Amino acid sequence: MLKQVNLGLVALVLGFGLTIVSSAFKGANTSANKRVQYTFNYTYSGSDPFSVANVTDPGHWAYAPDSEGCSGEQKACTIRIDEDYVDLSATPTLKSTASLTAALDPSTNTAYITGSADDFMSIENSDQP
Repeated sequence: MLKQVNLGLVALVLGFGLTIVSSAFKGANTSANKRVQYTFNYTYSGSDPFSVANVTDPGHWAYAPDSEGCSGEQKACTIRIDEDYVDLSATPTLKSTASLTAALDPSTNTAYITGSADDFMSIENSDQP
């Protein structure tokens, strides 16, 4: 009887351990409709960083698997997009086929993402924490 209890506890501990380890190395998110999505943060800080042209440039977005979300002003911050629009050859980068679209908030003169070729993309438009 004691051996059965010990084996049960060992199995339980191993099960929890495997769950924790496997979730710690998850590089992409899976959406509710079972699509693999990648998270990117807007990182451009050059001239006129929040213009529509800069916000929609795929090269100004950096892969951010551990992004903590955004808060604050209405401006480009984080997107989560389907893997079809991500180049996975090295560090994930946005493809130009993502076709990001943006609008300008006239009160703050900052652009924010409004959509893309991925109809199911998740958008967070605000300051990074």
